Amino acid sequence: MGSDYDFDGGLSSQKVISATGSFTGYHRPIFDLGSGYLSATDKFKQPLCGNKEGWGPMSPSRYDFTPCFIDVWVASVAVFGLFAGSIAIWWLVKKRKPTQLAKDWHFWTKQVLLALIIADVAVQLAIQIINYPNIWYGDFRVWTTALTILSLFVIFTIQWLEHARLRNANGVVLFYWLFLLIALTVKFRSLISQQIYAKNPPYFITYSVGLGLALVEFFFEWLWPKKTNAYEVLVEDGECPVEYATVFSLLTFSWMTPLMKYGYSQFLTEEDLWGLAAKDTTKSTGEAFDDAWQYQLQHRKNPSLWAALFYAYGGPYSLAAFFKIGNDLSAFAQPQLLRLLITFVDSYRDGREPQPVIKGAAIAFGMFALAMTQTTMIHQYFQLAFVTGMRIKGGLTSAIYRKALKLSNEGRSTKTTGDIVNYMAVDAQRLQDLTQFAQQLWSAPFQIFICMFSLYQLVGWSMLAGIGVMLIMIPINGFIARFMKNLQKQQMKNKDARSRLIAEIINNMKSIKLYAWGAAFMNKLNYIRNDLELKNLRRIGAGQAVANFTWSTTPFLVSCSTFAVFVLTNDAPLTTDIVFPALALFNLLTFPLAVLPMVITSIIEASVAVGRLTSYLNAEEIQPDAVVVLPAVEEAGEESVLIRDGTFSWNRHENKTVLNDINFRASKGELACIVGRVGAGKSSLLQSILGDLWKVKGEVRVHGTVAFVSQSSWIMNATVRENIIFGHRYDSNFYEKTVKACALLDDFVQLPDGDETVVGERGISLSGGQKARVALARAVYARADVYLLDDCLSAVDSHVGRHLINNVLGPNGLLRSKTRILATNSIPILIESDCIYLMQDGEIVEKGTYRQLMAMKGLVSEIIKSTGQNDSGSNSQNGSQDGSGSETSTVIEAESSLEKDEFEEAQEGVSALQAIRPGPGSSSANVKRRADSMATLRRASAASFRGPRGKLHDEEQNPSKTRQAKEHSEQGKVKWSVYAEYAKTSNLVAVSIYLVALVLAQLGGIAGSVWLKSWSDRNTEAGSNPEVGKYIGIYFLLGIGAAALTVVQTLILWIFCSIEASRKLHERMATAIFRSPMSFFDVTPAGRILNRFSSDIYRVDEVLARTFNMLFNNLAKSGFTLVVISVATPAFIALVIPLSAMYIWIQRYYLRTSRELKRLDSVSRSPIYAHFQESLGGISTIRAYRQQSRFENENEWRVDSNLRAFFPSISANRWLAIRLEFIGALVILAAAGFAIVSVTNHSGLTGGMVGLAMSYALQITGSLNWIVRQTVEVETNIVSVERVLEYARLPSEAPEIIHRNRPAVSWPAHGEVEFKNYSTRYREGLDLVLKNITLDIKSHEKIGVVGRTGAGKSSLTLALFRIIEADTGEIDIDGLNTSSIGLLDLRRRLAIIPQDAALFEGSIRDNLDPGHVHDDTELWSVLEHARLKDHVAGMEGGLEAKIHEGGSNLSQGQRQLVSLARAMLTPSNILVLDEATAAVDVQTDALLQTTLRSPLFANRTIITVAHRINTILDSDRVVVLDKGEVAEFDTPQNLIKKQGMFYSLVKEAGLDTE
Repeated sequence: MGSDYDFDGGLSSQKVISATGSFTGYHRPIFDLGSGYLSATDKFKQPLCGNKEGWGPMSPSRYDFTPCFIDVWVASVAVFGLFAGSIAIWWLVKKRKPTQLAKDWHFWTKQVLLALIIADVAVQLAIQIINYPNIWYGDFRVWTTALTILSLFVIFTIQWLEHARLRNANGVVLFYWLFLLIALTVKFRSLISQQIYAKNPPYFITYSVGLGLALVEFFFEWLWPKKTNAYEVLVEDGECPVEYATVFSLLTFSWMTPLMKYGYSQFLTEEDLWGLAAKDTTKSTGEAFDDAWQYQLQHRKNPSLWAALFYAYGGPYSLAAFFKIGNDLSAFAQPQLLRLLITFVDSYRDGREPQPVIKGAAIAFGMFALAMTQTTMIHQYFQLAFVTGMRIKGGLTSAIYRKALKLSNEGRSTKTTGDIVNYMAVDAQRLQDLTQFAQQLWSAPFQIFICMFSLYQLVGWSMLAGIGVMLIMIPINGFIARFMKNLQKQQMKNKDARSRLIAEIINNMKSIKLYAWGAAFMNKLNYIRNDLELKNLRRIGAGQAVANFTWSTTPFLVSCSTFAVFVLTNDAPLTTDIVFPALALFNLLTFPLAVLPMVITSIIEASVAVGRLTSYLNAEEIQPDAVVVLPAVEEAGEESVLIRDGTFSWNRHENKTVLNDINFRASKGELACIVGRVGAGKSSLLQSILGDLWKVKGEVRVHGTVAFVSQSSWIMNATVRENIIFGHRYDSNFYEKTVKACALLDDFVQLPDGDETVVGERGISLSGGQKARVALARAVYARADVYLLDDCLSAVDSHVGRHLINNVLGPNGLLRSKTRILATNSIPILIESDCIYLMQDGEIVEKGTYRQLMAMKGLVSEIIKSTGQNDSGSNSQNGSQDGSGSETSTVIEAESSLEKDEFEEAQEGVSALQAIRPGPGSSSANVKRRADSMATLRRASAASFRGPRGKLHDEEQNPSKTRQAKEHSEQGKVKWSVYAEYAKTSNLVAVSIYLVALVLAQLGGIAGSVWLKSWSDRNTEAGSNPEVGKYIGIYFLLGIGAAALTVVQTLILWIFCSIEASRKLHERMATAIFRSPMSFFDVTPAGRILNRFSSDIYRVDEVLARTFNMLFNNLAKSGFTLVVISVATPAFIALVIPLSAMYIWIQRYYLRTSRELKRLDSVSRSPIYAHFQESLGGISTIRAYRQQSRFENENEWRVDSNLRAFFPSISANRWLAIRLEFIGALVILAAAGFAIVSVTNHSGLTGGMVGLAMSYALQITGSLNWIVRQTVEVETNIVSVERVLEYARLPSEAPEIIHRNRPAVSWPAHGEVEFKNYSTRYREGLDLVLKNITLDIKSHEKIGVVGRTGAGKSSLTLALFRIIEADTGEIDIDGLNTSSIGLLDLRRRLAIIPQDAALFEGSIRDNLDPGHVHDDTELWSVLEHARLKDHVAGMEGGLEAKIHEGGSNLSQGQRQLVSLARAMLTPSNILVLDEATAAVDVQTDALLQTTLRSPLFANRTIITVAHRINTILDSDRVVVLDKGEVAEFDTPQNLIKKQGMFYSLVKEAGLDTE
């Protein structure tokens, strides 16, 4: 620009130019300054321009553009209108459907205004033609006006069309008006400067009117909202406003404002959130990913997850790149303007020619405009990146879930439940986070390149010194990054190990308490936590400090070396207009340099995640053709299940088979029983029919639908009714029949809310028998064709077993017309069965009817004889609980139309249930006949997903007793006490040292800049570079000092504050969890506790310190910036207050809403994982019922409800940032503007001072933004501290040891137990489970406890161990009140074999003796007594042999034996057996009973809670419980004579009552 006015006009014309260079262009006396807009020559001097001043661009006689050049701006807007407008018209006509919408006055006003503007421009055109008589047809100015008219017509058309087709103003129109106004305003100033108002008033007036009208029209189109009522008909509730926001609203995120306002005035809840945009729902993202992944699988040998993700979600993400480029370019234009500004300021020094004010103003406005452009660009980029991340998360979550339902055993064996949940929680999250960084891969080098180029313009080749330094630093940074990455990997491993351990501890808490193993497990946990995890974290902290040092010194070393080389090689002085733009550029350099290593680590982490996910998504699925599913058979007696020559294996890669040469068939209407010892392969046979096993050879056919009851019942965390209905239609008649047949009515009466009772996770609030019956009821309700029942009688009492046989399973039961295949050892049902198969070592050795087999005198008859025909159902398990080791194969989707009313077979001659409603295609006559015949159970309508399970909204209206407490999410501000507590745990001294180091480091930085300023000022005055050594040396020292202080601050923060705090917090929480009473675990889902231990602890470990650090850094930085600007231009101080007020106001708005959104996001996250974990536990069941799609929908619904909170919470960040950066831009404008005002009034402000102030002002936007961002981050992450503290303060159970009152070493020597008027309840607010129990048990007595399900048998044992505490009364053991001693002392001295044998991942030794107090000989001897010695000796490693998660590689019977062995290790005179033999087959049971009656146990008091009455007939005395009270207590013989309750129980079990 400088050269444009160096013409030879002498001083006077220079003065005139300065005069016309005023801000408005207005100047008094009127004299001819060059040729104005309306003047023309006779012929063209330059092409297309008939004006004497030509194309310019600067006018020779005014500080202004030439008249021809001024119109270039207007013309370009017109061309934009024509092109973009035509595209918009095409889009409106083709893509949008018009609605019937009346054209209201608002519409007409807008169009009339536009018509007036067109008329106005036409008048201008006429005036132009009159004024350019000879050349108008070829003059650019005329063409511009004509183009403008055309473009206005295009805009008119768009506004006409959009009225009925869009709910918002069209983007092209809005931009057109905005640009047009800017161009016209510039032209307006030019017209004033040419004094057209005096020369041609008609034109000037016409022009001004046109400008005014355009302004009104623009505001009309943009700010006047359309009437919405016409649209409300079309609006579904809960749609997302982003779908119909205007362009400006999208760019500034104003569509978020209503939510921000609402969130400010009241706490947001789930209901206040908008729905998701259609493209963002998990359904559509899941499908997109699925298509892409299928494509990869089909077209590539090793499919790439990267490619699939890009193919599915890459579109908007690529668009983000354009925004990024725009942002980068405008960022690097700022230093160029800064240089101009410094030159401008310098031109006012004494003896220089000052530049016109308008130039300074233009520079200031330019800086403001650039800052705004940068802001809008970067946030569009961020928004697109986050939305892509959100879609990736949704798509992957849905893919991971779908895959989990298809995994085969091999696929599953290597991955525990925890691992698979981790894929969803951690790996998908990693990929989501990557979207924020991935673009930096090209952007960072691009930024570095532009930066280098700009530096070259400033300092020439000296910049190579800087590049050299950077090149040296890059490998150093790379090395640090690699070192950190290995540590991170190690950290992940430790975290996994800790999560797994915690999960096991929580799941098996009851056993840990019963065995008093708390200390042993606490040590295990502390070892992983303190010795592995935190040690590693310390290393990470040190690494972080080194990394910070190299990062913070790089830009400084770069500038230092560049300036040094410049000064030493150049004669030209190093002046302010070089130093400060160069500094600004170096500051911009820090970002790409700091971000590159982060990007690389992030990409490496993501590629680890991609590797894990790819291997998971490629893991083996169940064999699709393992089972052939055919339509249901019609007639009774037709074969509905067939296995021909089947050989099956758990693992397709091993040649170890579980079942060999199986030939098995079952027909409609028949009951087939499979018997055999523990581990003979009964469960495996059922699983082979389900398709869960790998079929080596042979064929399996199943006709019709299947219902499956697994051995360990899988119960969902929902109401009992939801568990039974299991997604089918609710049909009250049949539901009642089912419930009655499954003997659940009594239980419903006992449950606090009947069948609306919510059972906790894994059915925690039901007893074993209730769970089994609920699972059976689910099967019955499903009205399937084939029933596979894995020993569903073992968990229920004998009389209930009898009831189930009569009403459900037997020849007169509800299922009589179905195919029933039952794995069992229960004798009563064998007698009723149609066919019996005996399994041994995976083969069928005998088959036939009961009578044939009894006559054969083979193995079956031996089994039956050995139990003396008096047994009511024992049970066995072949190596797998549902979902732990056994996965289902072959999923055949039910063709799930919502209605699946096909008719089912009619079986003549049996009176039966009425068809609930005839299916389609049945004539009425047919119906009539069927009414009398067997209209068997109509199939249940296919399961469909109708909204979520456990409706999430009615919790307030009916506060039922058993609803799990909704996860407590504190509302409102996190309390200061939490911060104080965190600071205290972090060690206050360390914190204060840290803060001092921080402030000093910042001061060092500023001192460096001030030193540079004084150096460059000195150089400018001297015109050369004096005293180089002194200046560079001091500059260097200041920089390195500041960097060294940052290292100190990082080290102190990590090693002394953060890690200390997180060690203490984790320890406190873990201790509290171990000490919590059992009732806490009954009401708290495991997922919730796990969440605190995994994600909350992770935040306290790794995120919190980092956020605090950034927050404090930026606070210091912004504070110092404001000080520096205020020193340079004191007027700025006046602005500090209103700007701060605005800042705080915006921030408060944001904080409230954002905090709630973040909370909603984290609260809605746990249900996803809980549901996922639950589904993983019940995969066999879900697949057997073919309900995968319903569970997938449920999963999608849960993910969506999380994303509904996540999307506004990220948009809120953008909303905030745009507003804050606007404040930042105002700071830049103010700093520049005040500098210009101050200089033009000759205050003597130097270029150096302005440069210093501006180079800081340019950084302030970043800092301001970070401050709020980090305050929120700190708030969200401190919530984790709050949640950890909440668990650390959980009420604990009684103390472990009471020192004043410790029992004698030999206690309980006699083993006498006395209950004195004892009552108890599970927890506050529930009914009593035991009422006024009074019993005295003599030394060495063998006592049996019997009673119907739910009578309180198990509660008795829990009371003995004080898992539940007394309400009234006491229990004395050897005359010592158990409530008076510590829990540890009590539990250590009692032995128990609990109902559910809990096994832990680890070796056999760890499982028997986690505290490692016994030696090998002891362990082998108890294993021998427990009949496990051979099995253990056969496993690899003997005592060190691995046991999988949950003990899944032992059968249920073997697990029970392990707990028997544990009981023998406890040197106690009292042994409690809780239904211990429920899962053991008859022979093993006999052995056990012998062991228990052997001399080993002769001198112990044994209390047996029995399921099978025959196990306690030889007890010394029997307690009969009924509804929590003692009904009878005497010897078995007397009780039978009494003919009371015991007698009826014995009778029902079919035992002799002689």
